[in-house]
Amino acid sequence: MASLSYYAGGYWMDFPYDSQPRKPKIKVLLATPNLVKFDLTDTDISVANALRRLIIAEVPTLAIEIVNIEDNDTVIFDEFLAHRMGLLPLSCHGIGDIPPDGGMVEYKDCTCFDGCPNCTREFRLDVTNTQDKVMTVTHFDMIDDDSSCKKFIPPDETPYNRVRIAPFRSSTLDEETDSRENGIIIAKMKKNQRLKMVCHARKGISKYHAKWMPVATALYQYEPIIKLDRDLADSLDTDDKVLFVSSCPRKVFGIDDENKVQIERLNDCIFCDECVTMAKVFGKKDMCSVKMDTNMFHFTVEAVTPDGPRSVIDVVRAAIRIFDYKMSLFLQDAYGDSITEWLPRESRARAAQSTESDTRT
Repeated sequence: MASLSYYAGGYWMDFPYDSQPRKPKIKVLLATPNLVKFDLTDTDISVANALRRLIIAEVPTLAIEIVNIEDNDTVIFDEFLAHRMGLLPLSCHGIGDIPPDGGMVEYKDCTCFDGCPNCTREFRLDVTNTQDKVMTVTHFDMIDDDSSCKKFIPPDETPYNRVRIAPFRSSTLDEETDSRENGIIIAKMKKNQRLKMVCHARKGISKYHAKWMPVATALYQYEPIIKLDRDLADSLDTDDKVLFVSSCPRKVFGIDDENKVQIERLNDCIFCDECVTMAKVFGKKDMCSVKMDTNMFHFTVEAVTPDGPRSVIDVVRAAIRIFDYKMSLFLQDAYGDSITEWLPRESRARAAQSTESDTRT
C-alpha cells in the first residue's frame, strides 16, 4: 500500500502498511504558555494534518454565547456589540477535553433550563460616563464576581480553573496604562452615555464558530532536503554566487570566508524553488535541488494571549488526547473493543506536583 503526499503535483511515498505499523514520534523543541514548537516524525501528511485540524477546530474552550443588552447609549448597534463580546478570549483551563474528563459540558448536553455551573459562566458590564470626555470601555470593565454571577460558579472552583476574560491585569502597570495598552476595546462613550449588559459564556469548539478558537495559529512545514553540488557551485564566479545567494527570499544560503556557497538556514526554506530557477539560468540545472522530507513535520503553535483561552502546551496535549479518544471510538464501532483508558489529562510530573500540593494543603 502507499499514501499520497502532495509535492509538485503528487509524490508517492511507499511504506509497507500491510506488514508493519508506523510509529510516530514527537520531539519537543520549545514549550512555553505562548509558543510550542515540536517535530513530528515517522508518519505521513494524513496524521500531521489531522493533528493540526484537531488543534485548531476540536479543542474545547469557552466563549460568550448569549448577550442580553439592557441599556446601550453608544453609537454601536446591539448586534455589533454582541459580536464583539463573543470574540473576547476567556481563560478556561480544566473545562474537560473529552467526555470522560467531566468538567464543563456543552449547553445542548446539559439538563438545566437556562444555565448552571456545569455549562455556563456569567459576566456583567455596567458602565456610565459621567465625565466630559470620551471614555473607553475595555474588557477590564467586565465583572464576573458579583452576587448574580456567583450562582454560575461551582463550589470546587480553583484559581487555576477560574474563568476570566484574557489578558489579565498586568502587575507592572497602573490601571490606566494597562487599560490603554492591553485592554480590548468594547466601545467608546461620550458624557452621560451608558452601556449595560449580561453575558453568558458556554463551552464549544471552533468547528461551530471561530470564537471558540483555542490558538492564534497552528501550522506545520516539511523538513527541507537541499542538495548542493559542490563542484558546480564552486565553478561560479563571485558575482554569480552573490546572485544565487540573493535569489532566495529567506536567505537560506550564504557565502563563507573561503568564498564558497553554504546552506546556512535550512529550516527557513519555503520551497519556492527560486534557487533552482537561478541555477538553470546559469546553465547548471543540477547544481541545486530542493525536496521535501515527507516523514518529518515541523509544528508551530501560537497562543491567542499569554493568559488564554488555554495554554498552548495544554492545547497540544488536549489535541493528542482527542485524537486518541476518537481512535478508541473507531475501534469500538469497528471491532467491538471496549476501551476504558485514555491518555491522561496531565503529565505524570504535573500530577505528582498537584498531589503533593493538595497533601500540604
